[in-house]
Amino acid sequence: MESDFPGNRLEEFQLSILPSTKTNVNDRPPLSPLSREVTSIAEDDNAMTSRSEQSAAYIAAAASRATKVDIHPEADEDTSYSDDEHESARLLDSSASSTRTFSGHLGFTEPKCKSERIRNPGKGKMDVEDKKVSLTESWGEEDESVSTKKSTRFRWIIICVLSLSGDGWSYEASVMSSVLNLPQFITHMGYGDTGVLPHTANILIGPIYSLGQLLGGLVGGWFADRFGRKATLNLGTVLVLISTSLLIYAPNVGVLIFARIIQGAAIGLLILGFQIYTAEVANQKERGFLSGTSLISGCIFSTIASAVAYGVTYVNGNWGWRLALAISYIPSVILFFVLPFIPETPRYYYQKGREDEARKAMVRLHGTDDGLFNKRTAAEYEGMKAAFHYDQEAKKEGWSAFYNTRVARFRTFCALSSQLIWPWAGQSAWTYYFGRMYTYASITDIHTQFAINLALTIAQIIAAIVGSYLLDKLGRRVSFLTGIGQAAIFLFIQCGIAVKYFDTNSNSKPAGAAFVSCYFVSQTFWVTFFSPVVYLYVCEMFAGPLRARGFAIGNAISMIGGFIALVSATPTFDSLSGYTWLLFGGIETMFFIIIFFFYPETKGKTLEEIEAVLGSDTGDRVKSVITNVRRTSTVEEGELRHRSIARQEGL
Repeated sequence: MESDFPGNRLEEFQLSILPSTKTNVNDRPPLSPLSREVTSIAEDDNAMTSRSEQSAAYIAAAASRATKVDIHPEADEDTSYSDDEHESARLLDSSASSTRTFSGHLGFTEPKCKSERIRNPGKGKMDVEDKKVSLTESWGEEDESVSTKKSTRFRWIIICVLSLSGDGWSYEASVMSSVLNLPQFITHMGYGDTGVLPHTANILIGPIYSLGQLLGGLVGGWFADRFGRKATLNLGTVLVLISTSLLIYAPNVGVLIFARIIQGAAIGLLILGFQIYTAEVANQKERGFLSGTSLISGCIFSTIASAVAYGVTYVNGNWGWRLALAISYIPSVILFFVLPFIPETPRYYYQKGREDEARKAMVRLHGTDDGLFNKRTAAEYEGMKAAFHYDQEAKKEGWSAFYNTRVARFRTFCALSSQLIWPWAGQSAWTYYFGRMYTYASITDIHTQFAINLALTIAQIIAAIVGSYLLDKLGRRVSFLTGIGQAAIFLFIQCGIAVKYFDTNSNSKPAGAAFVSCYFVSQTFWVTFFSPVVYLYVCEMFAGPLRARGFAIGNAISMIGGFIALVSATPTFDSLSGYTWLLFGGIETMFFIIIFFFYPETKGKTLEEIEAVLGSDTGDRVKSVITNVRRTSTVEEGELRHRSIARQEGL
C-alpha cells in the first residue's frame, strides 16, 4: 500500500515546525495543507514557549529517520510497519494535539487526531484502534518517568513546619489543665490557704479561652480572605508570643484572664490559617494526614510541657509552671522566622486576580521536577479556575450563599453541626476540673494525677500519628463514626461506674481505676479517629469563596458549645452526679445517628470535586472541566512527552 504521507511531505512538515538558523525561508518548498495547519496552530498559541519549540525539534529529528508514514485511521489493517514507521506516526499524531493549550476555564480544544496505531509486537502488524490522546499516557501517577519528588518534598516540609501552630486543644487539655491545678500556681494566684482556685475564677480562667478563640476565629475569617492565609498565621504567631509572655508574668487573676483571651484569639487565628492553608495546598490523597500534622505537633509539645509540669510537682517555687508555659515559645519563634519564605496558596492568589503567581505556586507545590504540570495538577488547577469563575458569575460569594439553596443549607448544616460534637465527649469537663474528677474517682495523690495526665499525652502522640494516617485510608465518615461511637460507649460505662460506686460514696479504688481507665482509653481513640477530621471536614465542605468565613463560623459554633459545656460542667455534676455521663453519652449518640444518615464522604476528592459530591451547580461545571482535562492534550503534556522521547532517542 502506498503511503499517504510520503517523504517530501514529511520534509515540509519538518521545515514548518523546526526553527532553523541556516536555511533561508525563501529556499523552503511550498507548504502543504498539513504543514500550514500545524504552523497556524503554533502561531496562534500564545502559550508556546522556547521549550515547546525545542520539543518540536525533537519530533522532527525523530521523524526524519522514518521512510514512510501513515496516520490515517482508515488504512488497511493488513499493512505491516516497521518500528520506526510506527514511532514516526505516533510522534506526528501527538504533535498535532500537543500544540493545543488550555482554552479557558470552561473547556479545552479537542485534539484533531483522535486515533493512533498500536502495534502488537507478537504479530509484527498494526492493529488499528481508536484511542483518544489522554493525559494518562505522559502525565500523572501512571507515568513513573515524570517525577514530582521536588514539589512533594517541598510541600510536605512547609506544611510540617506550619504544623507547629498546633491544634490548640491538645495544649489546653494538657498544659493549662496541669498548670491550673499546680499547688504552686494556685498559691501564686493568692489562694494558697484553700489549695484550689475558687469556682468563679475557674469559670473565668477556663472558658474565657473559648471566647477568645471565638473572637480570633471570627476575625480570622475576614483576615484570611483580605490578607491571606500566611498573614493570618503571622498574626496568630505574634499573639501567641504576647499571650505567653503575659501568662508567665501574670501577678493576679485579672492579668491571667486577659492573657487567656489573647491566647484564645491567637489559637483561633492559627487553627484557621493552618487548616485552610493545608486544605488548599495538599492534594486529595494526602490532605487528611497533612491536616493532622498540627494535631501531632500539638501533642508533642503538650507532652513536653506536661512532663515539665509533672516534674515540678516535686519542687517548690514558680519557675516550674512558668517553664511549662514557656514551651509554647519554641514553635511560635520558629514559625515567626519561617513564614516569610513560604508561598501563599494558589487558590488565594487566583481569587485575588494574581493568576501568574497562582500558576507559579501551583507548579512549585505540585509540579514536576522540570517545573511543569502533571495530569493531577492540571485537572486541579483548571477545576479551581472553573469553580471560582462560576461562583463569581452566579454570585455565590455573599453571605446568602450559606443558606439560599438546598445544597447551601445542607453543606452548612454538616459543617457546623460537626463542630458541636467535641464539648459533650467528656474531655471538656475533665480538662479544667480533672483534679475534682480524680478525687471523684478516689485518686487523690497529686503526683499520681499528673503522672496519668502525662501518660495520656504520650499515648495521644501515637494516636495522632496513626489517626492522621488512617484518615486518608478509612475516610471521613468512618473516622467520625468510630470516634463518636466509642466515646458514647465509654461514657455509658462511666455512668454505670459513677452511679453504682461514686454516688454511693463507696470509695472503691478498683472502680476509680476503671473509671479513669475508661477516660484514658476513650480519649486515646478520640484523638485517633475524631480529632484529625473535625477541622478538615469544615474546610472541605465549604467552597473557595466561603471557606475562610465558613471555617470562622464553624469555629464560633465550636467555641460557643465549648463555653456552654465548661460553664455548665460543675452545676451539671452537682445536679446529676453520675448521670452527667449518661447525658454526654446520649448527646454523642444523637450525633452518631446524624452523621450516619447525612454526612457525605469527601475522601480522595479535590476541593472542587467535593462540589460535585454535594450536587451543586458549581460541582457539575467543575466535573465537566476536569473530565475534559483528563481527555485532552495540552502544551505541557507535549513538552513532557517530547522530552521523554528525546531522552530515549539520545538527542
